[in-house]
Amino acid sequence: MNRQRMDVTIVGGGMVGMAQATLLAVRHPELRISLLEASEVTPPVKEDSYDARVVALTEASRNLLEEVGAWQSIAGVRECPYTQMRVWDAEGTGSVYFDCRDVKLPNLGHIVENSVVLAALRQRVEELPNVDMVTGFKLESWWRDCGLWHLQPRSVHSERIDGLEETPPVFTTRLLIGADGARSRVRDLLRIRTRDVNYRQTALVCVARCEQSHQHTAWQRFLDTGPLAFLPLSGLGDDNHCAVVWSADDALARELVMLDDKSFALNLEKAFESRLGTVESVSERFSFALRARHAEAYYGPGAVLIGDAAHSIHPLAGQGVNLGLMDVLVLTEELDRAFKREISPAHASVLGRYQRRRRGENAATLKAMSTFKSLFGAGDLHWRWLRNTGLSMVDASPLLKKRIIMRAMSV
Repeated sequence: MNRQRMDVTIVGGGMVGMAQATLLAVRHPELRISLLEASEVTPPVKEDSYDARVVALTEASRNLLEEVGAWQSIAGVRECPYTQMRVWDAEGTGSVYFDCRDVKLPNLGHIVENSVVLAALRQRVEELPNVDMVTGFKLESWWRDCGLWHLQPRSVHSERIDGLEETPPVFTTRLLIGADGARSRVRDLLRIRTRDVNYRQTALVCVARCEQSHQHTAWQRFLDTGPLAFLPLSGLGDDNHCAVVWSADDALARELVMLDDKSFALNLEKAFESRLGTVESVSERFSFALRARHAEAYYGPGAVLIGDAAHSIHPLAGQGVNLGLMDVLVLTEELDRAFKREISPAHASVLGRYQRRRRGENAATLKAMSTFKSLFGAGDLHWRWLRNTGLSMVDASPLLKKRIIMRAMSV
């Protein structure tokens, strides 16, 4: 049997999984790291159009990408720093305006297409000699003995050589990291349960070309059917394109999905109050159901969960990927400590410290997003008055706005 012995094996080669692999590899060149990913290829960066899926990277996340050497190929190419953020309620006059000058910083964050971040991380993975990325494989079986995990992948496309199917290697690893998304196989094999909330909303994402410049501003309007965000994009010659994330109640979402592009653009422009003039065109639309999910534990024997495998939240604040990248940073810090003290990276004390540092923080964010969703979805007069008054009070307090900005940028 072909065995590959590793120090760390990461299941899931998305943004969070690749960030974990590269950060560990950069800080600890002596480690043998494997990265198992079901997809065959990383989505390519389009040269003449934008990717509809984007991430709003905080400064903390940008710093992490810079440390692993991925930010250098993103900066100044296909990333859009936003200097302002405008949030307002569709059912009233309450609004909040944030400006990076209030905290004496050059920007509030960066909007980057998912494919751009993935391509930059994939390039770093391929450059690092101590990371072995294996694509086209899914976990088929696993067992644990002598303090090690043994992982038997199944080839997504079975190859036959001389009439015999090639047997994928067994990966034997000291530490198993699950970065395999909301439907995590690693979480299932650890028999960790989750607490789920169905928001009964669908997120529609696309790219819109507007009549006016986005002004390097992130825009968000709260409708009673769900929040609508216009996020600035740049890199292809103008400042008129925005990534749109429209989270709508399921009934409305079904109607919007059925519209042709012209009708959808008209509805989008109306919902956005024409803040950037006419919505001149929209790209292909994608949709996905919105659920919150939180694992009751973040680790089991010799294994640990990060990113969406541990938690997934409503996209209204755009913090999902940032929370996952902070998982990466904290887990790496605890592993740094373990290696320095010559403790096994899979020791329960190491993984327990990671869980204590991250689970409470993530739970608070999940709770806040659920509260915001409920508050801004309430249509009666009392709740409308309360949220509009709250928005106005925040906008009138420079100190409170500064605290909110600094807290958001550190996620």
